Amino acid sequence: MENNHKIKKIIIKRKDDFITALEKNWRDFLLKPITNLFLKANISANQITYTGFGLIFLGIYMYLTGYELKWQLLVLMLAAISDALDGSTARNNNNVTIKGTWLDHVRDGFLVAWASYLIYSFKLLSLEILIIVWALQLLLVWICLKDFILKYLQNVSDQETNTLIENFSLDNMQASVIGRLQFFCWFTSYGLLLLSLIINLPILTTIGEALIVIEIIFAGLDILENYQKTLK
Repeated sequence: MENNHKIKKIIIKRKDDFITALEKNWRDFLLKPITNLFLKANISANQITYTGFGLIFLGIYMYLTGYELKWQLLVLMLAAISDALDGSTARNNNNVTIKGTWLDHVRDGFLVAWASYLIYSFKLLSLEILIIVWALQLLLVWICLKDFILKYLQNVSDQETNTLIENFSLDNMQASVIGRLQFFCWFTSYGLLLLSLIINLPILTTIGEALIVIEIIFAGLDILENYQKTLK
């Protein structure tokens, strides 16, 4: 328990990203009533993340078996809500884990990957735009992971490996302000574009397309920010 509390403090009080920490504190405060219910029900943050995975795979199954789009989007929305809840549950209930941090990012990757396929399937964005979005994202992932992977593959002691994993998970994997804005624009854009398929409002498509352009800009800034960190 003490170790989990220490991890929570490190994440929330990152000296180099005060705005991100402030946003997390406010979100954790607002979601406190819900996370308290999870605590009483003995529901951990990782269980919420696993539920998110399950909802994504359920959405894929519904698509393949021809369910109505509105039900598919409802399931994806619930998967997105799991992303909003698991982090606050972990911090509020002192069950932050390194495993949970990695699972959260992998779940997010699966979520936007499937949403990207739906966007492409319904021709809501051109293939060229989607390629640009994912090329930037994969470049960002490589910049963030390459030093960690190279060090991890070296022949170091178990203690050094554990320290490396902990430091990387609690620092590099915590999104900056730009990173969080990028993901927000990315997911909101996809949400509005998919919503336009069941609600005939042209403004949804316009805002969705504008947000994906902003997401590309933020992705470029995020790449630059993380590349500069590797030079220090």
